[in-house]
Parts: sequence; structure tokens; C-alpha cells
Amino acid sequence: MNLSFFIALRYLRSKRSLNIINMVSYISLIGTVCGTAALLIVLSVFNGFENLTGSIYSIFDPELKITPAKGKTFVIDETNIAKIAALPEVENVALTLDENVLLKYKEQQTIAMMRGVDKNYEANTPLAYSMGDGSFRMYRDDYPAAVFGYGVAAKLGLFSLRMEEPVYVNVPKREGKVSLNNPAASINSLSLLPSGIFEVEKSFDETYVFAPLEFVQELLERQSQASAIEIKLKRGTDYNKAQKTVAAIVGEEMQVKTRRQQNEALYRMMKSEKLIVYAILILIVTILSFNISGSLSMLITEKKDDIATLKSMGASDKLIRRIFLLVGLLITFAGIATGLLIGLSVCLLQQHFGLLKLPGNSLLINAYPVKTLFTDLILVVASVAVIGYLASLVAVANVKDKKVKSNKVV
Repeated sequence: MNLSFFIALRYLRSKRSLNIINMVSYISLIGTVCGTAALLIVLSVFNGFENLTGSIYSIFDPELKITPAKGKTFVIDETNIAKIAALPEVENVALTLDENVLLKYKEQQTIAMMRGVDKNYEANTPLAYSMGDGSFRMYRDDYPAAVFGYGVAAKLGLFSLRMEEPVYVNVPKREGKVSLNNPAASINSLSLLPSGIFEVEKSFDETYVFAPLEFVQELLERQSQASAIEIKLKRGTDYNKAQKTVAAIVGEEMQVKTRRQQNEALYRMMKSEKLIVYAILILIVTILSFNISGSLSMLITEKKDDIATLKSMGASDKLIRRIFLLVGLLITFAGIATGLLIGLSVCLLQQHFGLLKLPGNSLLINAYPVKTLFTDLILVVASVAVIGYLASLVAVANVKDKKVKSNKVV
């Protein structure tokens, strides 16, 4: 094995009699370098976007969320809530109630998703750190108040939170038919004051408004009801274990989901996109690897006199195949090492300096996010190595048992 390795290394470093062989060898090396670097960079960018998505949704989605298995709302069971709050792994339990509403401020109006929240939610929400104006509070001097997404506030013309003119919230009444003679009689309408504007991400900023739970319950005529129980777990808690414990308390009529399960379709889509892009890049690397086969085939042809000499000295075809296979593997691993170095350098530069900017204006980031995982490093190395090995194997398979005459292979 040592002899074959040193011969392979000598063949790799030696000058070829034909420039075309050198050219193909360089092309095969460059192709492996580019393929390895591209794989690592693209996978790191997908990891960065997945991590960014998780951080955005962590502002709105709790670590565990309890919702009814059927229907939109449920009657609040204080006994179960107390049992959940008493669990050692639970840090906070909050109640929420969601519904689409029509908001009206002066002459402006828009539809938004209003989320009623209780005092526990107000005291522990991460939204408190994402306020562009005002603060996250549900009352102003005992008067109900609301926190608006930036997009919703812009549609209503809420340019100053110090204005005392209220925002009116309208929803259809739960029971009774719409009266054409007096449509207003079929509408529940309550007012509140603005207390803050948050800025997180466009899709949330243009959708959500937060208000006191009691206010939303009265507006929807759903006293003692909620649409979800949101649970914040203590740091280091096993999500799956906590999920099973909470599910045993609330029973089969309620479903308990982790943060990832709450957005399962989104994460599944992102994973599918990552796999598709990975498959495309692997296909490109496979095509580029044909250069390794071509380079080895020409090298075998050029070294036919050396092969004949080795055979006359007793070398077997297996040893000769191993020598040229090692040449292909040396090209492959040299490309992998260089590609990893380039890929990691690009990822680190992007992570610290944000060289490649995102198009448009983003409130969160202005450059492509990257996150390099050790598992991706292993995947890239293994994938390119296997492709390089198979490409080399195809080329050396042509070195078959042949007799030697006049120190030439015939």
C-alpha cells in the first residue's frame, strides 16, 4: 500500500508529455474544488434561513401550544391550567384568543388578526424587545389598549401613539341575522387606544394586533373561552418529554404541539428545497467528475511503458489499478480540502461582514444568513469523496490482465 501510494503521488506531481493531460487534470481538480465549495456554501445558506425563520417564529409561537382538537375555541379549565403551571419544567402559562376583526381609525379601516392575551403573556412576551414605538402594554390608565404591527398601523394612519382618539374594533355578532334596515345592530363594536407598534417581519407586521384577553372575549361574546394555551418552558427542558406530560393532563380533546410542529408545513417545505438544491449540485459535481475519469484514462495511456515495466517486475493488475485509483483519490481529496477551505472562508466572511446583501429592505437582516453545521461538512466530504472514488474506479477498470512484450502493454 505504501509503495502504490508513493508511485501515485509521483505520477500526480510529475509533468506529462502532453499538455492536454495537465489541462484535464487541472480542470478535474478545479471542478472538485468548485463543487465542494458550492455544496458547503449553499447548505450553510439554507441553514441560515432555517435558523432565521426559527428565530422569527419564536417571537410569536410558544415552545408548546395547546389548542382544541376540534373547533376554534374551548372553555378555560382553571384546574388543568394550574396543574400545567405547577410542572417543574414549565416557566409560564398564558391564554390567547384569536379572531379576524375590522379596525377603524378616523377615515381609515383595515382587516387584521386580533390576538387577545392575558397578563402572563404581556409580562413574558419576546415582542417587548421588538417595539418600534411605545411599549407592549394592554391598558392605558385602566382603558383597554392595543399593540399594532407596523403594517397595520400604517394602513390605519397611526403615526402618533400620543393621540387620544380611539381605534374601533368591529366583528359580527355570534347570533342573530343581519338586519338590512339597521346593519349596525348586527355588529359588535368596542374601542381601545394604541399603546405600541412592533416591527418583526412583514408578514406578521401586516397581520397582527394584540389586545387584552378580556376585551377580545367581550367583543366576540366568548367569556371564559380561549383559542390556545401557550407554554414557555424552562431552559434545558426536553420539548418532547414536556409535550407528553402536558398532553396527559389536557386529554385527547386537546392537542399539544411543539414550536416546530406548529409550522410543520413551512419546515417541510424548506427541507424539501434544501434536498432538491443538494441533489442538483450533486448532479453537477458528478458531471464534473468525468474529468477525473478522462484525466486518469489519458494518464494510463501515457504511462503504458511504466505499466509494462512494473508488470515485468512482478506487479499485478490489482496493484496497478490501485496506483491509478490512488491518483484519482488524491485529486479528489485535494479538491475537497481546497473546496472546504474556500467554502468555510466565504461562510465566515458572510457571517461576520455580510458581503452579499439581500434584495429589498428587511427589518431583520440585510445580508444572506449563513450557518455551517458539522453534519453538513461530513455530508459534503462523503458525497464528493464517493463521487470521486466511483469516477476513478471507472477509469482504472480498463486496466485489465494483459501480457507484456518488448516492455509495452499489448
